[in-house]
Amino acid sequence: MSCKLTMMLVSESQEGNIGDDWRYLLEAKVFHGALAGEATVDVAKHTLKSGDVILPHGSPDPIVLFEGECQDELLIRLNLTAIEVDTFIDDVGKASKDVRLEMPGPGSTHLVREVDIDTGVRESPGIRNLNAIFTLRLRFVVEKTA
Repeated sequence: MSCKLTMMLVSESQEGNIGDDWRYLLEAKVFHGALAGEATVDVAKHTLKSGDVILPHGSPDPIVLFEGECQDELLIRLNLTAIEVDTFIDDVGKASKDVRLEMPGPGSTHLVREVDIDTGVRESPGIRNLNAIFTLRLRFVVEKTA
């Protein structure tokens, strides 16, 4: 069976007290046995207030991560680096997550799955107890192709 895997950024948010200037980098690698596809999304500095859930800054286009023969499942390895931008020392948080996607079942042409990846970010230097949780929501679509 042939399939196509597309990734879309759905929303971003942060909860915390370290600041409102954010940027982030998302790396995605797809494995189907071996490495089958990869992409990087680099989102520039923008304002993201604590508690707001917004569309991803710059409205990044959907990305086709993989297109080809697939039998059972795809493994997507995500790496997120979230940065609260400061004048002297940026505050950085990193997270990794593996997502396994099965092929669409019989009678179905596609499978849609939304996934959150989040990371804690701590104010640097750690003199004051200031923290945030940055969350990025992604949507993966696996489609059967001819």
